Amino acid sequence: MEKVPPKLKKDEFYSFKPFRVPKYKVQFSKANKLSDIAGYRWYTPAALYLWGRFTESTLSDIVSRMDLQIFWYRFDKPIFTGFSVEQDQSWNHALWACREDQWDKFIDLVLEIVQFDIPNRGLYHYALQQVTVPDPLNTDVQGMVTSKTPMTEIGAFAVLTNRGQYAFDSKAFSNAGSLPRMASYPPDKKHVAAADKLFAIPGIDQDRAFESYKNILNNTLDEDYLTEAQKKHNERISRNRQS
Repeated sequence: MEKVPPKLKKDEFYSFKPFRVPKYKVQFSKANKLSDIAGYRWYTPAALYLWGRFTESTLSDIVSRMDLQIFWYRFDKPIFTGFSVEQDQSWNHALWACREDQWDKFIDLVLEIVQFDIPNRGLYHYALQQVTVPDPLNTDVQGMVTSKTPMTEIGAFAVLTNRGQYAFDSKAFSNAGSLPRMASYPPDKKHVAAADKLFAIPGIDQDRAFESYKNILNNTLDEDYLTEAQKKHNERISRNRQS
């Protein structure tokens, strides 16, 4: 059964501050929907910041590695629910955007990140989802969502940890008029097992964590391959005996 992600407390780590790493507000002029403005890929980074230990320092590293330009816009009407921090509703109203020609590289860099919270034995991966929502610009122009409101697809980052996963479930907002929200799910058993092995290493620190974790994952993949190969071998023997 899906659960609501943990309630957030207000502090500067969670605040929506569009100008800490330079970001550029999109000017829509006479546009009536997002697709009227060509060349952008729209997404929400909310979960990264709220539950994924993603910070402006993390973003700054990505920006410096690929000369990334980040665009944003805060819509009048909410796009999501569940991203509020106390009374701050900013993440429910905001989307960020990336230039179309930078999108694939940007996604690759985000998805290769692993964050380590060594004192609390936590690790954080990210995954990309595609979520279809009523076009937020058209909703603002019309003042509400109607049966004629066009739908648009946006990116959303899910957070995968060794304690739980935070992701959108399309079934949760399939009813007309409901806003999409993230839910929490049990962690992947492989993430839990890999984290246990990582944090069992004596004296593990940030400098050694990533390389150690990568080796653990590679060994896990090797074990999975051997297990699957053994399973297929046993199946072949069983078939031969029956023939």
